[in-house]
Amino acid sequence: MRSYLDNSKTALIVAFTVWVFAVLITPRVGFIAAKFIKPTRTSQSVYLEKTALRENFNAELEEKKREIYKEVWKDRPQPSYEEQGEIGKKVDEQMKPLEDEFRQKFNEHTDEIDRNYQREKKHQEQVGETLSRITPTSSLTYLATNLTQTGKRKRNDYFQAGERYYDALHTDVFSKIVDHANVRTFHPERDIVKIRHPSSLDTPTLGETFHQSAVDVLLLCFFAVVLTTVAFLKFFRSDI
Repeated sequence: MRSYLDNSKTALIVAFTVWVFAVLITPRVGFIAAKFIKPTRTSQSVYLEKTALRENFNAELEEKKREIYKEVWKDRPQPSYEEQGEIGKKVDEQMKPLEDEFRQKFNEHTDEIDRNYQREKKHQEQVGETLSRITPTSSLTYLATNLTQTGKRKRNDYFQAGERYYDALHTDVFSKIVDHANVRTFHPERDIVKIRHPSSLDTPTLGETFHQSAVDVLLLCFFAVVLTTVAFLKFFRSDI
């Protein structure tokens, strides 16, 4: 009797330990291991890199602006107030193509930084998901969250909608802001902008969700067959 109780306690402890590892630890270990296998930069380092890039471009623009001022003021040692306004407009006209050029270069560089950062994060996440799928718990979690519209696809849809809305704001508002202007005038037709509303999110169909979760469905079927086979073999061996 004592041996039977000891065996039951041991089996219970083993089962509980396996459950803890399968449900709580192993899915997280995959993502922790992915941070060492595929390390990425932090969002703070990306922000600092883009900030330094902007400061460098601004410093170059200010240097060119000083050169233009020096050339324009060379023949006007003591200009009147009206002449100062005209000079400011003239400098702004010469600065506009330079600022457009530098802004385009800055956007190209920052877009490249963002693409590289997103690619690094995506690779790290894929490695973490692959490693976490060694247990059926992760596959079941991914499938359930996708079916309830709370999983990775929904998150990506929100991020993409936010990026599209930011691109629209950049086109309508941010791209028209002049940072290095000396004279600013208000034009209602040009400066009053009607901001577009964010686009609505598309709800995927059940078929699309299962198609996206095909790997998890196949893994769940595989785990079900394997675990059931192991259980029956163990049962028959014990019964015999």
